[in-house]
Amino acid sequence: MPLTISTQAIAEKNKLSSSDPWLILLEIARPGEEPLRVVWNTENITWQGVEWIAFPFRLGDVEETKAAEVPAVSLTVYDIKRYLIPTIDELDGGIGAEVIVYIVHSAYLDNDTPELEMAFEIIETHIGHDCSITFKLGAENLLHYRNPPDRYLQGHCRYKEFKGSLCGYTGSETECNRTFERCRELGNAKNFGGFPGVGPLGYWEVS
Repeated sequence: MPLTISTQAIAEKNKLSSSDPWLILLEIARPGEEPLRVVWNTENITWQGVEWIAFPFRLGDVEETKAAEVPAVSLTVYDIKRYLIPTIDELDGGIGAEVIVYIVHSAYLDNDTPELEMAFEIIETHIGHDCSITFKLGAENLLHYRNPPDRYLQGHCRYKEFKGSLCGYTGSETECNRTFERCRELGNAKNFGGFPGVGPLGYWEVS
């Protein structure tokens, strides 16, 4: 699929020279923890209303094997001032944390939408004697996503909130088992959230 970037980015890309660089930003986040945000730059920046700390790092190429493994990429951060290492130690290497890579242009930091965004997961961490931190990142695994994203069930309503805005029922009844039969009993079949025409297969609640 072709990459779609903003008209501002296209104009910058087509310039023969520019004093404003493209920036790579990393956001390392674990559930319940404050994300670590760094940028490959010579000074801190503010983007999306938060500060990104200037850090030298190197992002490798995506590695693929013939063994049907999830593609991986290496990320090396040089933490000479030991800003990240204590936190990484506290998080047990950050294994399982999500790493989001953003690419933005330094001339348009007021634009909160990145030109490119990629999500990875830390699957291995190594801290070197030279204060380098090397992460092995697992590339996005499509097996983690349901495909197709939606389920089309014949006799089961997909609306979870009875009497909600999608359900539309306004009568005096207080319970619904989300089946087509019950919806017809309530006189609300026109708002049924299932797909009676898809065939006989699907989820049916057993009473």
